[in-house]
Amino acid sequence: MNRQSWTKTVTQNRMKCEQILSISNDIRYAGVFNEYGRTISGKIKSGIKPIFSPDTVRHEFFAIASMMRLREKTSKTLGEVEIILITHKKINILLFYKNGITHYITINKKTELSATLINKIKKIITQV
Repeated sequence: MNRQSWTKTVTQNRMKCEQILSISNDIRYAGVFNEYGRTISGKIKSGIKPIFSPDTVRHEFFAIASMMRLREKTSKTLGEVEIILITHKKINILLFYKNGITHYITINKKTELSATLINKIKKIITQV
Protein backbone atom coordinates (compact mmCIF):
# COMPACT_ATOMS: atom_id res chain seq x y z
CA MET A 1 0.00 0.00 0.00
CA ASN A 2 1.49 3.33 -1.01
CA ARG A 3 1.57 6.36 1.24
CA GLN A 4 -1.38 8.09 -0.45
CA SER A 5 -3.71 5.08 -0.16
CA TRP A 6 -2.59 4.51 3.45
CA THR A 7 -3.41 8.13 4.32
CA LYS A 8 -6.83 7.74 2.67
CA THR A 9 -7.51 4.52 4.64
CA VAL A 10 -6.53 6.16 7.93
CA THR A 11 -8.69 9.22 7.21
CA GLN A 12 -11.74 7.15 6.23
CA ASN A 13 -11.44 4.98 9.33
CA ARG A 14 -10.91 7.99 11.61
CA MET A 15 -14.16 9.47 10.29
CA LYS A 16 -15.95 6.16 10.93
CA CYS A 17 -14.59 6.08 14.49
CA GLU A 18 -15.88 9.61 15.09
CA GLN A 19 -19.29 8.65 13.67
CA ILE A 20 -19.45 5.58 15.93
CA LEU A 21 -18.58 7.66 19.00
CA SER A 22 -21.39 10.08 18.14
CA ILE A 23 -24.04 7.33 18.27
CA SER A 24 -24.12 7.17 22.07
CA ASN A 25 -22.49 8.84 25.06
CA ASP A 26 -21.86 5.33 26.40
CA ILE A 27 -19.45 4.41 23.61
CA ARG A 28 -16.00 5.02 25.05
CA TYR A 29 -13.65 4.10 22.22
CA ALA A 30 -13.83 3.15 18.56
CA GLY A 31 -10.79 1.81 16.78
CA VAL A 32 -9.69 -0.13 13.75
CA PHE A 33 -6.69 -2.42 13.41
CA ASN A 34 -5.28 -4.77 10.80
CA GLU A 35 -4.77 -8.53 10.85
CA TYR A 36 -1.55 -8.11 12.86
CA GLY A 37 -3.05 -5.83 15.51
CA ARG A 38 -1.51 -2.65 14.09
CA THR A 39 -3.76 0.34 14.74
CA ILE A 40 -5.10 1.97 11.60
CA SER A 41 -7.18 4.53 13.44
CA GLY A 42 -8.74 4.98 16.84
CA LYS A 43 -10.48 7.61 18.88
CA ILE A 44 -11.38 7.76 22.54
CA LYS A 45 -14.35 9.88 23.57
CA SER A 46 -13.38 13.26 24.93
CA GLY A 47 -13.21 13.31 28.73
CA ILE A 48 -12.84 9.53 29.04
CA LYS A 49 -9.85 8.17 30.93
CA PRO A 50 -8.25 5.24 29.06
CA ILE A 51 -8.44 1.89 30.81
CA PHE A 52 -5.37 0.45 29.06
CA SER A 53 -1.81 1.70 28.89
CA PRO A 54 -0.36 2.01 25.34
CA ASP A 55 1.60 -1.22 25.89
CA THR A 56 -1.51 -3.10 27.03
CA VAL A 57 -3.43 -1.81 24.00
CA ARG A 58 -0.78 -3.26 21.67
CA HIS A 59 -1.03 -6.64 23.40
CA GLU A 60 -4.85 -6.56 23.38
CA PHE A 61 -5.05 -5.72 19.68
CA PHE A 62 -2.48 -8.38 18.78
CA ALA A 63 -4.38 -11.02 20.77
CA ILE A 64 -7.72 -10.05 19.20
CA ALA A 65 -6.19 -9.96 15.70
CA SER A 66 -4.75 -13.44 16.24
CA MET A 67 -8.12 -14.73 17.42
CA MET A 68 -9.84 -13.20 14.39
CA ARG A 69 -7.38 -14.86 12.00
CA LEU A 70 -8.11 -18.20 13.68
CA ARG A 71 -11.87 -17.61 13.47
CA GLU A 72 -11.46 -16.89 9.77
CA LYS A 73 -10.38 -20.49 9.23
CA THR A 74 -13.80 -21.75 10.39
CA SER A 75 -15.74 -19.29 8.26
CA LYS A 76 -16.07 -21.73 5.37
CA THR A 77 -18.08 -24.03 7.63
CA LEU A 78 -19.88 -21.55 9.90
CA GLY A 79 -20.06 -18.48 7.69
CA GLU A 80 -18.24 -15.20 8.20
CA VAL A 81 -17.98 -13.69 11.66
CA GLU A 82 -20.56 -10.92 11.96
CA ILE A 83 -19.97 -9.68 15.49
CA ILE A 84 -18.20 -10.81 18.64
CA LEU A 85 -19.16 -9.52 22.07
CA ILE A 86 -16.72 -9.69 24.96
CA THR A 87 -18.17 -8.76 28.33
CA HIS A 88 -16.07 -7.77 31.32
CA LYS A 89 -17.10 -6.47 34.73
CA LYS A 90 -16.16 -2.92 33.76
CA ILE A 91 -16.81 -2.79 30.03
CA ASN A 92 -18.29 -4.44 26.95
CA ILE A 93 -16.28 -4.84 23.76
CA LEU A 94 -17.90 -5.25 20.34
CA LEU A 95 -15.76 -6.64 17.53
CA PHE A 96 -16.64 -6.48 13.86
CA TYR A 97 -14.36 -8.25 11.39
CA LYS A 98 -14.09 -8.18 7.62
CA ASN A 99 -11.20 -8.81 5.23
CA GLY A 100 -8.45 -8.74 7.85
CA ILE A 101 -9.72 -5.55 9.49
CA THR A 102 -11.18 -5.49 13.01
CA HIS A 103 -13.35 -2.70 14.37
CA TYR A 104 -13.00 -2.58 18.17
CA ILE A 105 -15.64 -0.65 20.10
CA THR A 106 -15.80 -0.33 23.88
CA ILE A 107 -19.09 0.49 25.58
CA ASN A 108 -19.92 1.28 29.20
CA LYS A 109 -21.13 -1.80 31.06
CA LYS A 110 -24.42 -0.19 32.09
CA THR A 111 -25.50 0.25 28.46
CA GLU A 112 -27.99 -2.23 27.08
CA LEU A 113 -26.56 -3.70 23.90
CA SER A 114 -29.63 -3.57 21.71
CA ALA A 115 -29.92 -4.72 18.12
CA THR A 116 -30.58 -1.07 17.23
CA LEU A 117 -27.24 0.09 18.68
CA ILE A 118 -25.34 -2.77 17.04
CA ASN A 119 -27.01 -2.14 13.67
CA LYS A 120 -26.18 1.58 13.81
CA ILE A 121 -22.52 0.73 14.38
CA LYS A 122 -22.57 -1.94 11.68
CA LYS A 123 -24.10 0.51 9.19
CA ILE A 124 -21.24 2.98 9.74
CA ILE A 125 -18.61 0.27 9.44
CA THR A 126 -19.99 -1.13 6.19
CA GLN A 127 -20.41 2.21 4.40
CA VAL A 128 -17.87 2.77 1.68
